[in-house]
Amino acid sequence: MARYFSQSDIDKFKECFFYHARKSIKNEENLSIIMRSLGYSPTKEEVSKYFTKYGPDIEFASFLECMHDHKGIENPEKELINAFKAHDTQSKGYVNASEVRHILMNLGEKLTSREVEAMLRDAGTQPGGQIRYNEFVKTLLTPVPDY
Repeated sequence: MARYFSQSDIDKFKECFFYHARKSIKNEENLSIIMRSLGYSPTKEEVSKYFTKYGPDIEFASFLECMHDHKGIENPEKELINAFKAHDTQSKGYVNASEVRHILMNLGEKLTSREVEAMLRDAGTQPGGQIRYNEFVKTLLTPVPDY
């Protein structure tokens, strides 16, 4: 699996796996919790498929195989960029910050005004300005330093 993941990814997977599962994952719910804890969003059908393929006791090596399978399906950066492109009707590479603010506060997992303002501020965007979404997505997906 070292050829598919960096050592830091493997370490992160290992820490989360052994925190939640100890020796092995014994049910679909635990597999879902671990994958979601790592920032992935598998559907119930995907979790069921992985559990059928790698279960009934998924040890860490099999979990890495499972994560490799899922990484091929889920690409958050691509999904976010495509969502922004859908709102960029003129293909200029940016969208209106007020439109993004409205979407984040009213659709899906709703964010608070404070959370949206912090996100825009961290990305260096003025509340009524434009968001260059390629840079914005990179900012969103960059891990926060842990020091």
